Amino acid sequence: MHGGGKMATMPPEIRGEVSDGTGGAAVAGANTGAGAGIYAPMPSASDLPPVVIFDRATKKFGKDEVLRGLTFTVPQGRVLGVIGPSGSGKSTMVRLMLGMYRPTDGLVTLFGKEPWKLRRTDRERIGYMPQDFVLYPTLTAEETLHFAASLYGVPPRRAHERARELLKFVELDDARKRRADDLSGGMRRRLSLAATLVHDPDFLILDEPTAGIDPILRVSIWDGLKQARDGGKTLVVTTQYVTEAEYCDAVLLVYEGAIIAAGTPDELRRSATGGDMLDVRLNGAIEPHTADRLRQLDFVTHVEGRERPDEIRVTVNSVQEDLPMLTAFFDLEAGGHAEVQPYVPSFEDVFIRLVTQAREAPGGTINGHGGDAAR
Repeated sequence: MHGGGKMATMPPEIRGEVSDGTGGAAVAGANTGAGAGIYAPMPSASDLPPVVIFDRATKKFGKDEVLRGLTFTVPQGRVLGVIGPSGSGKSTMVRLMLGMYRPTDGLVTLFGKEPWKLRRTDRERIGYMPQDFVLYPTLTAEETLHFAASLYGVPPRRAHERARELLKFVELDDARKRRADDLSGGMRRRLSLAATLVHDPDFLILDEPTAGIDPILRVSIWDGLKQARDGGKTLVVTTQYVTEAEYCDAVLLVYEGAIIAAGTPDELRRSATGGDMLDVRLNGAIEPHTADRLRQLDFVTHVEGRERPDEIRVTVNSVQEDLPMLTAFFDLEAGGHAEVQPYVPSFEDVFIRLVTQAREAPGGTINGHGGDAAR
């Protein structure tokens, strides 16, 4: 990633809740990060109104209910990841945000207004990258960015600076004189991202921005998106790459048109696994009675064997609070010869677990909630 000094870290504040319709909610905080690059740091915007509000928004096409009662907010200066398989409703959610669709029921607002009522000055604050390539194929990469900048009234000198910066950011500087129809699919994807950023919008909606892009450049692009966040931008990013949840402040997991889970990546891991996971290795084989006594401890939520007879995986309520008690248990059982290491499940595993929970829950939604929500 191209860039300079360290930027200010935005304070963590993005909330997610799964509502059961009775007023109960599980509140999720967010992580934060710092970066550097072409965005100037801004002060905290935590006291400002949310950029996006979905309030029980439903979308139907005929009798087909594509989105089911979505409720969430996106505060300013945060990255919200919307993750789900193809056909789960992610793109429809994006089109509701932009005012391309209107909700069948419920409310959607952007900048405090219904999106289809936004004025030109409001829309100039938005950068939208659709899944498909919609730019002119006969323009060069450089011409494409100048053209996109002109649509938003960016002065020529500033447009030239932004084009140069962004072509370096998406690693297309060497291809700046090539026509778009001569670029590969991944290169066109990167050019679309640069065109979305060229007018320096406040709010970015990126629909599958890293599709078809190699993993190394994908990480580089996410570094740039986090830099935009640290400069005060607000981002909603949809993706099928479950691992990209790690880069977001908060995540909505969308499945069959409903939000089945919401929170920070760490909170979703805990929700999927029932706590914090630890791998334990002893000097000898773990006896069945030891595993049975381990399961009876109040702070242990799950115990599972491993391939090696001297290893066991233990899930506890909180590793910070429960590790001393777990260590004391194995001191008695194994004479102080236990090696305990944290185990962090992949986000693919987390996603599979949460989808499985949603399928198996009464009514087909997570934890039996009939009105899944994230706020």
